[in-house]
Parts: sequence; C-alpha cells; structure tokens
Amino acid sequence: MAERAGAAPFVRGLLVACSRDLTAGLLFGALLFGGPISLAHLVHNRTDSAVAGVAALLLFALLYGIWAGAAFGGLGLLLRTLARLRRRPAGNPVVLAACLFNLVFLELVLFYGLTYGQIPWFTPAGFWSMALFLAVAGVLAGAAIWIVTRALGARVARLADGLLPRLVGGLALALVAVHVVLPIAFRLAPEERTASFDPTALVAADGPPVALLGFDGVDPDMLQDLIDDGELPNLAEFVREGTSSRLETISDANSAVIWASIYTGETPRRHGVHDFYRIRFPGSGAGLFPVHRTSFKELIDLVARAPGISRRFVNRLDLASPPIWEIADRAGLPTVVVDGYFYSFPAQRMLEPSSRLLGYGLNDTQAAAGGADTTLEWFAQPPDVPQEVLDAAAGRPDLDWQHRAVIALLEHRSRQGEPPPRFLNLYTHEPDTISHQRWRWAEPELFPFVSRAGIEEHGEAVADVYRRIDGLVGELRRALGPETVFVVASDHGQSPTFVHRLYTQHRHGPDGVLLMYGPGIRRGHRLESSHVLDVFPTMLALLGLPLPEDAEGRVLDGAFESPPDPGSSRRVATYRDAWQPVDTVGGTDVERTRQEIERLKAMGYL
Repeated sequence: MAERAGAAPFVRGLLVACSRDLTAGLLFGALLFGGPISLAHLVHNRTDSAVAGVAALLLFALLYGIWAGAAFGGLGLLLRTLARLRRRPAGNPVVLAACLFNLVFLELVLFYGLTYGQIPWFTPAGFWSMALFLAVAGVLAGAAIWIVTRALGARVARLADGLLPRLVGGLALALVAVHVVLPIAFRLAPEERTASFDPTALVAADGPPVALLGFDGVDPDMLQDLIDDGELPNLAEFVREGTSSRLETISDANSAVIWASIYTGETPRRHGVHDFYRIRFPGSGAGLFPVHRTSFKELIDLVARAPGISRRFVNRLDLASPPIWEIADRAGLPTVVVDGYFYSFPAQRMLEPSSRLLGYGLNDTQAAAGGADTTLEWFAQPPDVPQEVLDAAAGRPDLDWQHRAVIALLEHRSRQGEPPPRFLNLYTHEPDTISHQRWRWAEPELFPFVSRAGIEEHGEAVADVYRRIDGLVGELRRALGPETVFVVASDHGQSPTFVHRLYTQHRHGPDGVLLMYGPGIRRGHRLESSHVLDVFPTMLALLGLPLPEDAEGRVLDGAFESPPDPGSSRRVATYRDAWQPVDTVGGTDVERTRQEIERLKAMGYL
C-alpha cells in the first residue's frame, strides 16, 4: 500500500513535468525552427499576400512544433522515469532534448545527401574513405552543435522568473509582424520593367532544320567513358564531327527548375519555377515551392491526407515566359514537340498548321483511357493525332514512348508528303530516373554492401539507357536528314552519394552535357565554357529568330563555323509575357470542360 501511495504522486508529478517538457518543445520547434523556416519560404517564393504569410507561419509553427514537442515530451518521460528507477535527479531534460533535436536536424542539413563531388579538398577513393570523412566531420560538427546548444540552454535556464515568457511572447509577435510586413513589401516593391513585346519582329530567317534533344541527367563523364569504349557510335560522331562542352548548370536546383531555364533562357527568379511542385494549404493561395534541406517536404508528407493540404506539380501555366517551341511555332516554323517536360502541359494550341505537340503525361492518359480519351486536347495539339502515334505512346514508360512516338509522327508526316519540321524538341527524363535508381551498381566501389548478384542484375542499367539514347539519335538522324542541326543537352550530371534514398544527387550542380552537330557547326571543337542559359539564345540563332535584349545567356558563337546571323541581326526587346497561355479547350461544352479539369486535378496534373 505504501508503494502504491508513493507511486501516485510520482505519476502525477511525472505527467505535469512531461506536459511542461512538451510545451517547451512546442515553443522551441515553432519559434526557433518553424518561424525562421517559414520566413525563408516567404522570401524564396516572394509571397505577396499577408494572409498567405500568416497562414504559412501557422503551418510551419505547427509542423515543427509538433515534431519538437514529441521529441521533448518523449525524452523527458524517459529520463524522468529512469531517474525514478535509479533514485537520482533527472537533471534538465529540456536542455538535453534541445541538444539532441538540434543535433539531429542540423546534422541532416549538413550531411544528408552529401556527394563525393561536394568536398573538393578531400577526394575519397571509395566508400570507406568517404565513410571515415563523414564520421569525423559528423563527430566534430555534432560536438560543436551540442556544446553551443548546451551553453545557450544553461543561460536560458538562469533567466529571471517572468523574463523567459516575455522573450517568447516578443519573439512570437515579431515573427507575426514580419510575416505580415514582408509580403506587403514584396507587393509594393517596384516590378521589374521590360519593354513590351513587338510581334512584328517575330519573323524567322532562312536556315536549316534544328532538333533540340533533351536527355535529363546525362552525365558527361559516363558519356565519355561509353564513347571511349565504342558503345555510342552516333553520339561519338557528334563529338568527333561537331562541337561539345560540359554544360554548367544552376546550383541548388532540380530538373524542373533547370529545364524551365533551358526552354525560356531565364533564371528561376524570372521564369517563376522553383521546384517540381507547390505545396498548397488553407490560406496559401497558389501554394509554396519548398525550400531545400528544411525537411518541409518530409514533414508535410506526414499530414498529406489532412483536408486542404495537397501538392500541385508545375505546368505550362507556371512559366512566366513562353518556351522555345511556342516562339518557333508562332514565328510560322513547322514545329514538333514530344514531351517538353512539365511545360508541354496543358498543351497550347499550335498556330502553324503542320506543327504538332505531344505533351508530358500523354502516355499515362492514353493507357488509362484505353487509347481514346476526351482529355486528349490537354496533352496533344492539334488533338487529331494519328492513331499509330497514339498507339506508340499509350502506356509505355519514358524514353520508350518518346522514341516510338516521335519516329511514328515523323514517318506519318513523310507519308503525308510533309517535309521534316523546321524545329523538333524532344525530352525524356529516363536517364535521370535510372541513374537515381541504379547508380549504386554502376560504381559499386562507392557504396556499401553491394553484392555480386546485384551488379550482375543492375550493373549495366545506366549504360543501357545511354545506349538506347544513342539508338534514338541514330534513328532521328536518318528521319530528319543530313541537313539538320542537332543540339543534345542534359541539364546536369550525376554525383554519387550513399547517405540519401537516391544513389546520386545533383543539387550542388554537377555539369551537364552539350553536343552540337550538323551543317555550319565547327568540327572536332570543344567549347571552353557553356551554361544552360546559353541554350535558349543559341537555339534562337539557329532558327533565325531575333534575340531578346533582356537575354540572360549568350549565343555560343564559338560553336559555329561562322557567326550566326539570327533574324537578320534584328532584336526583340523581350519574349517575356509575349503570349498568355491559350485556352486549349475553348469552344467546347462548359460542363465537359469542368469535368475534365476535375479529372486532371485528381490525376495530379493541375
């Protein structure tokens, strides 16, 4: 009886103490993590709505507060129970919880996804040397985090009674004020001014057909190794008989951001795309692009089923400026687009009668509808796509469907007596997808616990994609003819890592690939430098279109036997906001259109 009587006060005291720990954790996570990370997202997205700013603060405070509260409460319960069993004081569990929370969060920020290519002053020879580096660096960084947090925690614990609540309240009010004032400042800030677009300048000079082939994530070193081994005869000829370069990319950006820059010639600040998707929640308006290394994406996944929280992948409507194929089409150039990544959806009406566009997601849509779908006009323009082209696309994975569909479309044009398009744009994500999934077996010395059976099964997967790309290039050369200029581009390379769920990372910007081949291109030449922003003006020059005065890249003059004369030396002030996206289903039944939009939302496209 005495033991039970003594246990009851302990349990009550334990619950009271743990509730204090939980409250401390909620405030710690909400104010010291949620508030600043929310502010970083407002700046990253240039949020101009005070309502969205406050809504973001509430969401981030809740997400990070609950995370920290659970950690503080759980650790406090454990330590106080152990102290009871050992009959020793529990110390200050809040300070220890703060140390552990900071340690886990900041170590993840510093080292999760760290690649072999991100530490140039240390060149690891393989897995064990990289593991040793991570262990030493992790211990040193962890010790610094622990010491600083413990020292600050001890100082906070010595604050006079009543001062800490006032500091917490002041910090909370300051965060609310900043989240209201900053969006208003963004809204009132003077907009970047550009001269208006002059449509009369959009006249193309004569020139050869041009094909832009976008292969996501093709790595220059892997490509060169396979060329040296004689595995890629068509791409080897592009290097030998054309101009090549390592293509500098945009650091701290992913493929959605970089391809938007390639297709528009603009930095993310101007074209407006900062990630694959926006995260939407009540009060957020269009939603927020997530900031890398904040764990926001991971935390939001835990509550993804909550009402009002969703993700919306970017699409053509997110681009502030038209992609290169729209400019070519509106200049009257027969244009063919096969899967121009997210920015070919929803498919914009093509103005030149012989232009065709097969957009991102067409293969999935056709498979879901058994080859006949009322949403076709959202993925193909004009929607009267030949059945053999639809059959080539339906249900097939990336690279396979783009390969089959573009060849089927070119063969159909030939049978109809139409010449090859003046501009062809093709994109596939497959090289990047396979690299993330299979790089571990392509370079097994860089990864732990790689079995021989795994190498035999997956060791050639990455190289096989490069071989398939080379086969596609060979077929396009035959279909388009020797007068066509080819531009092969990848948005980034690959850098292996074993501290991530993906086996390669490229946020730090390993170079991509640029190959140019065809009439007028210098033979056997290598450019000293090129940047993804240079692709857009170089494509305009090849197509004989005027260059914009506000271009952020440059024409790669060194790739040409003689300097190109785009648009007879004419210039256009800007292509930015030259056209608003065209209503692709204008004139159709309103109710049907509404139903199709709802279906596309359910599929994650809108």
